[in-house]
Amino acid sequence: MKLRAVVLFLLVIAALALVLIPAILIQPFAPQTPGQIEVAYRLRAISPIVTLFLGVLGLFSIVRLWRGSRFLAKPPLVLAGLLLVAAAFLSRQNHFEWMFRPLPHPGFVEVADAKHVDDKDMVMFVQTGGETKAYPVRLMAYHHVVNDVVGGDPVVVTY
Repeated sequence: MKLRAVVLFLLVIAALALVLIPAILIQPFAPQTPGQIEVAYRLRAISPIVTLFLGVLGLFSIVRLWRGSRFLAKPPLVLAGLLLVAAAFLSRQNHFEWMFRPLPHPGFVEVADAKHVDDKDMVMFVQTGGETKAYPVRLMAYHHVVNDVVGGDPVVVTY
């Protein structure tokens, strides 16, 4: 019984590590080494299948432990099951998309009407197909990504 509980605990830790280590290693605006990036990408690549496998093993262990456990031991088993399911779900998510949601339909004004942009504000611009559009960095600070069309060409503006 104790061995099964230890195995379940290790399965939960392994599943959570597969999800959390890449999220910790790859952080926006923080420096990373090439080794950290490689580890994070390798874990991200294997985590969907491995967390599913760990989840199945964990749920099998939970069922086996459930039958012989007392009432007070059941809430930790439920928590372990929830953590395994959460790890399997989160391993299939890209948390950067949660932080940096593209602005799908940006609004634009003519330069003369851009009273909200100071002369000293930094802007990024795209010029293609005879059209130029500017993207004030201060206004992009929340989204970091703008999907747009400039000169008939679809562009993604980011910094």
